[in-house]
Amino acid sequence: MAQQIETQEESIHLVDLLYPSETKKREHLDRATEIAKLPQDYVTNLELDMLSRLICPENSVNALRILTQLSTDADVLNYRLDILEDFLTVPQLEAVLYENVHKLYVNEHVNIQKLGLADSFYALNTRLNSLKTFIECITNCHEFCQKFQSKFKSAALKGLVEYFASVYNSEYFDEVKRETDECLKVLAKGVKSVTVGINFDDMMRPVEAMLLSVSTDAIKKKGRFDWIFKHLDGDASRAIGKTHSLYNENGGTNDLEAPLFRELKEINSEYITHLDRAIRAYFKKSTEDILTFESQMSFYIGAKRLIDAVKARGLEMCRPKYLPMDDRKLIAKDSFDLSFYIQMVSSDPMGSLKGKIITNDCTMDDDGRFFVLTGANNGGKTTYTRAVGIIQVLAQAGIYVPCSSCEISPVDFIYTHFPKEEEVGLNTSRFTQECKQFKETLDTATRHSMLLLNESIQSTTPTECVYIATELTKIFRLVGVRGVYATHLLELARSLNHLNETVEGDTKLVSLVTTVDITNDNKRLYRIVRDEPQEFGYAKTIYAKFGVSFDEVKKRMGK
Repeated sequence: MAQQIETQEESIHLVDLLYPSETKKREHLDRATEIAKLPQDYVTNLELDMLSRLICPENSVNALRILTQLSTDADVLNYRLDILEDFLTVPQLEAVLYENVHKLYVNEHVNIQKLGLADSFYALNTRLNSLKTFIECITNCHEFCQKFQSKFKSAALKGLVEYFASVYNSEYFDEVKRETDECLKVLAKGVKSVTVGINFDDMMRPVEAMLLSVSTDAIKKKGRFDWIFKHLDGDASRAIGKTHSLYNENGGTNDLEAPLFRELKEINSEYITHLDRAIRAYFKKSTEDILTFESQMSFYIGAKRLIDAVKARGLEMCRPKYLPMDDRKLIAKDSFDLSFYIQMVSSDPMGSLKGKIITNDCTMDDDGRFFVLTGANNGGKTTYTRAVGIIQVLAQAGIYVPCSSCEISPVDFIYTHFPKEEEVGLNTSRFTQECKQFKETLDTATRHSMLLLNESIQSTTPTECVYIATELTKIFRLVGVRGVYATHLLELARSLNHLNETVEGDTKLVSLVTTVDITNDNKRLYRIVRDEPQEFGYAKTIYAKFGVSFDEVKKRMGK
């Protein structure tokens, strides 16, 4: 029977929620292995650890792994988005299907696979009940899929309907159900009591134990002394098993329950023989599949919850449309930084964030692929730069992005350079490290790469900063990367037209600036627009607002 079960099991495979085929999976994992060798600064700089915890707090490691594999295969990504949209349109997937799968994952799989290792009637009964729960969950999943199959649009969830139907309707599943019920009945009715003989030493300490009998009747309660002294003067009952001593030959003590239970299993082997064989041949592999499936489901559940939460706060997330890699485009409308969103939710847990989080458009195409972003301190330059990177990461994970609409070409990798605030300033050793990082980046970056810089090249003199930043920007145009360079170097931003005319390359350099609107309650609202760099940032506005000016002081002094 076991071989037959194995053959049947081979034809029943739980669907993979991340890859449409084994070939796609192998290709994807091979690529993930290669890009893992590249600099991983983007994980920290884009705050992907926090984003992973937001998406999947119970399994953030798995979420981070998906986010950092940066799939470039549109077939894989659309396959995932179709699944995500089924989760969005059929909320019962979380309420019913995921609940049953998660229950299996959390409680049942360990006990099922250890069925044959039970060392007491309590353990055996617990594990049989776990198997019964497993069967009930499979049944619930099958019935759910049958009820909602007409609403599923994705190939994966249609395959899930077939999978649970195959398992539920198989003769092997039916046989295991019968045998589980029979075993539980035996435990419930067949064995009501076990008589164990115990020998004592002169101090009435138990030193030996043996199995005397197994009965289908419960032991009736007797008077205390009748129970203890019934056979005090009579012949002792003969053991039906070995005598097990509390003390071993080394002077230590032995466990008496385990060997007695092993003898019971030998006497009553029909309790678990057939069931254990079925577990080993069939359910072990099914349980392993369930573990993988549960972690994949949790990723989609987390993505769905994030989308629902964002929309409830007055912002938008949308399905990205994938463009060919060679197009090297990103066209995002009303984008925002999810990392900043998390901060705002922490400070304002309930209210709408519409108008409090300013959205921006981002268009990278033939009219501009690499942006030099200048503007006021705390004017949203870092937020904008990070938002672009997060959009790219989420799109290449196959989930919705924080925009109202998005067309996007996958990138082969995302390089980032976000020096910490305390590292900015004249620092020769820091500058040396920056040069090494840029060497590593430019040795591997391609025209399909994304590069995000935030206040880079700030650790040497102002004149040298401008010179080196200009040289790097010329290289970015030559290589053809797309991205954002947030900086205070106005001289660099002013030179972009000249660089476009004199440097070979098909990545056009464009100046972006932060613009400031002041609300009635004196709050600053920043938007990012294409424009020439401004001579003064918001600091001048603050300076004038508080009357700290040469003319005002001169007037006060009467001069």
